[in-house]
Amino acid sequence: MLKSIELANHFGFKVINGDLSALNRPVTVAELDRPGLELLGLFQFYEKDRIILLGNKEMALIQDSDPDFIYHNCLKIFAPECPAVVITHNNPIPECLMRAARETNVPLFSCDRDTSELSSSIYIYLSEALAPRTAMHACLLEIYGVGVLLMGESGIGKSEISLELIRKGHCLVADDRVDIADVRGKLIGTCPETIYGMMEVRGIGIINVSRMFGVNSLTKRSHIRLLINLVPFNTEIPLERIGMKTDHYEILNESIPLIRLPVSAARSMAEIIETAVTNFKLKDDGYDTGYEFQKRLLEIQERRLEEKREQEKFVKAVTHIQEREAKKNSDKGE
Repeated sequence: MLKSIELANHFGFKVINGDLSALNRPVTVAELDRPGLELLGLFQFYEKDRIILLGNKEMALIQDSDPDFIYHNCLKIFAPECPAVVITHNNPIPECLMRAARETNVPLFSCDRDTSELSSSIYIYLSEALAPRTAMHACLLEIYGVGVLLMGESGIGKSEISLELIRKGHCLVADDRVDIADVRGKLIGTCPETIYGMMEVRGIGIINVSRMFGVNSLTKRSHIRLLINLVPFNTEIPLERIGMKTDHYEILNESIPLIRLPVSAARSMAEIIETAVTNFKLKDDGYDTGYEFQKRLLEIQERRLEEKREQEKFVKAVTHIQEREAKKNSDKGE
């Protein structure tokens, strides 16, 4: 759970008001509020649990209004659910606002940053900090710019295949455990700090990937767009043969494409995975090989049916001519 003081420390805010209990207020939503209407006494749509930003416009409104009017409205704005109030541009704090902050014990911060820029930065930070999270036993790599989650039963070779992909120039995000957050509808995968840059290879032990393959072999996070499930070669699970059907896997209520690949010692799994990712990118760009194959089959089938119809027409015409000639010869004989 994120607290107001953590937000202040992250952005370097100056603490103006708030005791220890106030500074430990929980931040529960990423959205922010600039309370122009509320300063005028209109609270119909006020969201009490949002961080409040007071920029140049709000401070000008406060300066031009009756102090008692602003004071009583601020008592309502600075509700117990309010995580924090941030004053931007290092604006001076009017006494009526400061008095309301003291009486409500609201966390009051100040900074010299631009209001719009700070609003965007806080929203992005909170979207990630408050995002729904889960952890999965898998390997996460970035292959051709695509975050690929490798799953499979223990001992099937996820780390070994990942190692081969790293040797081919792709980037490791996490091995064995992947932390996943749903950030604004995107699944972002990261690695726990304790195992960042490390891999376990059976028979060797723990290896340092960046030391062995260079710092470019690692990336701290990746947008997960494809899941590849490694299955035994003799599996009874039905596998896709043409590519017309796309299965999906749900993580944190987000659905991502799923490809099942059978593993065998005779197959170059790294190259097969590269091919799967390339094919995924082609589909994402609008080119579907399975659809093109089906289209080609239908065109060939239609062409053959047309040839058959033409052949039947020709045979029918020849038969008709032969019957007509036979009738003429029969009439002459009579």
